[in-house]
Order: sequence, then structure tokens, then C-alpha cells
Amino acid sequence: MKTILVADDDENIRFLLETELTMEGYRVVLASTGLEALKKIKEETPDLVILDIKMPDMQGLQVLEAIRKENKKLPIIICSAYDKMRDDYTVWAGQVAGYLTKPIDFDHLKAIIRKSLADSTS
Repeated sequence: MKTILVADDDENIRFLLETELTMEGYRVVLASTGLEALKKIKEETPDLVILDIKMPDMQGLQVLEAIRKENKKLPIIICSAYDKMRDDYTVWAGQVAGYLTKPIDFDHLKAIIRKSLADSTS
């Protein structure tokens, strides 16, 4: 069973993602802050990360940079309420698997997850 880490400070978003992804057969680990996400990744590397940009203790791009220092291949999907970040060079330089805006299109998210997990095993 593939494990997905969801890092988002919004409890409702975490709950929705956990519900949807669990129904798809994934094991879901939750983090409400960037520091908590990094701690959980050190404890057990997930197969994929869904990462919010705006979080209280550490911005998503800082978390992305920290992850990339340790793991260049871990698929990361950015999920943000801010569509303008989509074209930000920093996001793409961080080699993200995808960028979604909230409200989340779950069909699109699931397609990105399937592709990212397939690409990471090939």
C-alpha cells in the first residue's frame, strides 16, 4: 500500500484529502505544519507528498527545499489557494509533480497521483 503525506494547516482540507485518498486505497499520514511534515518524512519516507504553500510555521516552498536536500525524487504535489504561484520559478525549480489550486478537483488530483507514483517506480 502506497503512503501519501498530506501537509496542510486547514483541518477540513486534511480531512477531505484523507477521506478521498483512503477510499482510493492509499495510506494517508497527516501533518498540520511544515515542521511536522519534515519530522514525519524523517520517521518514514512516504511515496508521495501533497504540500500546501501557506502554513503557519514554515512556508511550503521552504518545506519543498528541505525535502529536496534529502530526497530529489520524492513526488511532491503543491496544493494552494493561490493560482498565481503556479508560474513561480521556485515551484518548478523544485521539481514538483503537479500544482493544484483549491478548491481541489479530486479527479485531477488522483490522476496526478497515479502518474507520479507510476513514474517514481519506473
